[in-house]
Amino acid sequence: MPKEDKEEIQIENHIRKIINENIIKKSPHLVMLENKDVFDILICDNGNPSKLFFIEVKHYSKKKNRLGFGDGYGKGYQPEILQKRPAYFENNLIWVFQKENDNNYYILKNEDCLKYISGNSIGIKQNNFQLSIFDNVVPLSENDFLQYIEKWVIGKK
Repeated sequence: MPKEDKEEIQIENHIRKIINENIIKKSPHLVMLENKDVFDILICDNGNPSKLFFIEVKHYSKKKNRLGFGDGYGKGYQPEILQKRPAYFENNLIWVFQKENDNNYYILKNEDCLKYISGNSIGIKQNNFQLSIFDNVVPLSENDFLQYIEKWVIGKK
Protein backbone atom coordinates (compact mmCIF):
# COMPACT_ATOMS: atom_id res chain seq x y z
CA MET A 1 0.00 0.00 0.00
CA PRO A 2 1.35 3.44 -0.84
CA LYS A 3 1.93 5.86 2.02
CA GLU A 4 -0.73 8.49 2.43
CA ASP A 5 0.22 11.86 0.99
CA LYS A 6 0.23 14.47 3.79
CA GLU A 7 -0.63 17.27 1.35
CA GLU A 8 -3.53 15.25 -0.05
CA ILE A 9 -4.82 14.64 3.48
CA GLN A 10 -4.65 18.39 4.17
CA ILE A 11 -6.61 19.12 0.97
CA GLU A 12 -9.15 16.43 1.87
CA ASN A 13 -9.56 17.89 5.37
CA HIS A 14 -10.03 21.37 3.91
CA ILE A 15 -12.66 20.09 1.49
CA ARG A 16 -14.45 18.32 4.36
CA LYS A 17 -14.39 21.52 6.41
CA ILE A 18 -15.81 23.79 3.71
CA ILE A 19 -18.49 21.27 2.70
CA ASN A 20 -19.46 20.81 6.35
CA GLU A 21 -19.61 24.55 7.07
CA ASN A 22 -21.35 25.61 3.87
CA ILE A 23 -23.61 22.70 2.99
CA ILE A 24 -23.98 20.00 5.67
CA LYS A 25 -24.75 22.37 8.57
CA LYS A 26 -27.53 23.99 6.52
CA SER A 27 -29.07 20.66 5.46
CA PRO A 28 -30.28 18.50 8.36
CA HIS A 29 -30.91 15.54 6.04
CA LEU A 30 -27.20 15.36 5.09
CA VAL A 31 -24.48 13.63 7.07
CA MET A 32 -20.78 13.53 6.22
CA LEU A 33 -18.97 10.53 7.67
CA GLU A 34 -15.63 11.17 9.35
CA ASN A 35 -14.02 7.83 8.61
CA LYS A 36 -12.94 6.63 5.22
CA ASP A 37 -12.06 3.35 3.63
CA VAL A 38 -13.15 3.11 0.02
CA PHE A 39 -13.42 6.84 -0.72
CA ASP A 40 -12.03 9.95 0.89
CA ILE A 41 -15.36 11.64 1.60
CA LEU A 42 -18.80 10.07 1.96
CA ILE A 43 -21.94 12.22 2.20
CA CYS A 44 -25.18 10.50 3.18
CA ASP A 45 -28.52 11.99 2.20
CA ASN A 46 -31.12 10.68 4.65
CA GLY A 47 -33.96 12.01 2.52
CA ASN A 48 -36.50 9.84 0.78
CA PRO A 49 -35.06 8.11 -1.13
CA SER A 50 -31.76 7.98 0.72
CA LYS A 51 -28.58 8.41 -1.34
CA LEU A 52 -24.82 8.26 -0.95
CA PHE A 53 -22.32 10.64 -2.56
CA PHE A 54 -18.64 9.78 -2.87
CA ILE A 55 -15.73 12.17 -3.34
CA GLU A 56 -12.24 11.00 -4.19
CA VAL A 57 -9.53 13.63 -3.67
CA LYS A 58 -6.32 13.66 -5.71
CA HIS A 59 -3.49 16.12 -5.20
CA TYR A 60 -0.51 16.75 -7.43
CA SER A 61 2.77 18.11 -6.13
CA LYS A 62 6.13 18.29 -7.88
CA LYS A 63 7.59 16.41 -4.92
CA LYS A 64 5.30 13.44 -5.54
CA ASN A 65 5.31 14.06 -9.32
CA ARG A 66 2.31 11.89 -10.12
CA LEU A 67 -1.46 11.59 -9.77
CA GLY A 68 -1.81 7.96 -8.78
CA PHE A 69 -4.85 5.84 -8.08
CA GLY A 70 -5.23 2.34 -6.73
CA ASP A 71 -2.67 0.50 -4.65
CA GLY A 72 0.35 0.80 -6.94
CA TYR A 73 -0.11 -2.74 -8.29
CA GLY A 74 -3.27 -2.20 -10.35
CA LYS A 75 -5.57 -3.28 -7.53
CA GLY A 76 -8.06 -1.51 -5.29
CA TYR A 77 -11.49 0.05 -5.51
CA GLN A 78 -10.50 2.98 -7.68
CA PRO A 79 -9.16 1.00 -10.67
CA GLU A 80 -12.00 -1.51 -10.39
CA ILE A 81 -14.68 1.20 -10.38
CA LEU A 82 -13.09 2.91 -13.38
CA GLN A 83 -12.86 -0.40 -15.25
CA LYS A 84 -16.24 -1.94 -14.40
CA ARG A 85 -18.20 1.35 -14.28
CA PRO A 86 -20.98 0.36 -11.81
CA ALA A 87 -24.02 2.57 -12.47
CA TYR A 88 -24.32 3.85 -8.90
CA PHE A 89 -20.78 5.23 -8.96
CA GLU A 90 -21.31 6.79 -12.38
CA ASN A 91 -23.87 9.13 -10.84
CA ASN A 92 -22.69 9.39 -7.25
CA LEU A 93 -18.91 9.66 -7.42
CA ILE A 94 -16.79 12.65 -8.34
CA TRP A 95 -13.03 13.01 -8.40
CA VAL A 96 -11.65 16.31 -7.12
CA PHE A 97 -8.17 17.20 -8.30
CA GLN A 98 -5.93 19.93 -6.94
CA LYS A 99 -2.32 20.84 -7.48
CA GLU A 100 0.21 22.69 -5.41
CA ASN A 101 0.19 26.48 -5.61
CA ASP A 102 -3.29 26.41 -7.14
CA ASN A 103 -6.42 27.11 -5.08
CA ASN A 104 -8.75 25.85 -7.81
CA TYR A 105 -10.69 22.60 -7.87
CA TYR A 106 -10.91 20.35 -10.92
CA ILE A 107 -13.94 18.03 -10.87
CA LEU A 108 -14.26 14.94 -13.03
CA LYS A 109 -16.77 12.12 -13.25
CA ASN A 110 -15.59 8.57 -13.97
CA GLU A 111 -16.13 8.90 -17.71
CA ASP A 112 -13.96 12.02 -17.78
CA CYS A 113 -11.26 10.38 -15.65
CA LEU A 114 -10.89 7.63 -18.25
CA LYS A 115 -9.77 10.22 -20.80
CA TYR A 116 -6.76 11.03 -18.60
CA ILE A 117 -5.40 7.59 -17.72
CA SER A 118 -1.64 7.49 -18.29
CA GLY A 119 -0.84 4.95 -20.97
CA ASN A 120 -4.57 4.92 -21.88
CA SER A 121 -5.18 1.77 -19.85
CA ILE A 122 -5.63 0.57 -16.29
CA GLY A 123 -3.47 -2.42 -15.57
CA ILE A 124 -1.30 -4.35 -13.18
CA LYS A 125 0.97 -1.39 -12.67
CA GLN A 126 1.17 1.90 -10.87
CA ASN A 127 -1.82 3.64 -12.44
CA ASN A 128 -1.75 7.40 -12.85
CA PHE A 129 -3.76 10.23 -14.30
CA GLN A 130 -2.17 12.52 -16.87
CA LEU A 131 -1.28 15.99 -15.64
CA SER A 132 -3.10 17.45 -18.66
CA ILE A 133 -6.20 17.32 -16.42
CA PHE A 134 -5.07 20.70 -15.13
CA ASP A 135 -4.83 22.13 -18.65
CA ASN A 136 -8.08 20.73 -20.03
CA VAL A 137 -10.60 20.73 -17.18
CA VAL A 138 -12.27 24.01 -16.24
CA PRO A 139 -10.93 25.10 -12.86
CA LEU A 140 -13.45 26.05 -10.18
CA SER A 141 -12.92 28.62 -7.44
CA GLU A 142 -13.80 27.53 -3.91
CA ASN A 143 -17.18 29.28 -4.18
CA ASP A 144 -17.95 27.64 -7.55
CA PHE A 145 -16.81 24.30 -6.14
CA LEU A 146 -19.23 24.61 -3.21
CA GLN A 147 -22.06 25.55 -5.58
CA TYR A 148 -21.28 22.47 -7.67
CA ILE A 149 -21.31 20.21 -4.59
CA GLU A 150 -24.53 21.72 -3.28
CA LYS A 151 -26.27 21.26 -6.64
CA TRP A 152 -24.93 17.71 -6.88
CA VAL A 153 -26.07 16.52 -3.42
CA ILE A 154 -29.16 18.67 -2.92
CA GLY A 155 -30.20 19.52 -6.46
CA LYS A 156 -31.76 22.71 -7.69
CA LYS A 157 -33.65 24.71 -5.13
